[in-house]
Amino acid sequence: MNRKARRLQDWVADIREARRNIESDIGSISEEQFLVDGKTLRAVTKSLSDIGEAANPIMALAPQWQETHPAAWDHLRRVYAMRHVLAHGYFRIDAGVVWATVKLDLPLPESVLDRLPELDTEE
Repeated sequence: MNRKARRLQDWVADIREARRNIESDIGSISEEQFLVDGKTLRAVTKSLSDIGEAANPIMALAPQWQETHPAAWDHLRRVYAMRHVLAHGYFRIDAGVVWATVKLDLPLPESVLDRLPELDTEE
């Protein structure tokens, strides 16, 4: 285990990797296929949870975003809240909501991710 303090870029890289994993896991399957494919649902849910987990330290490392980038901050907050639902919903996770989230509003759009590292000025 690496005990080196993680920077914003590290958390952003984690989010980008989780997004790639989701895109790979979903591939070209249809919504109908996804809704009955427990293995893919579990994989995608794990990656969405990972994205939410990374949002929390980003907010901790860049609290100024609450004032300077309120829309991005709100997105981070909602992604972290979704992580709680996914992590603690256990067998009550709605596959349709997961599908819609991935297809319509994959947490943390690239435009948000592209700006996050600019805040990591103290190295």
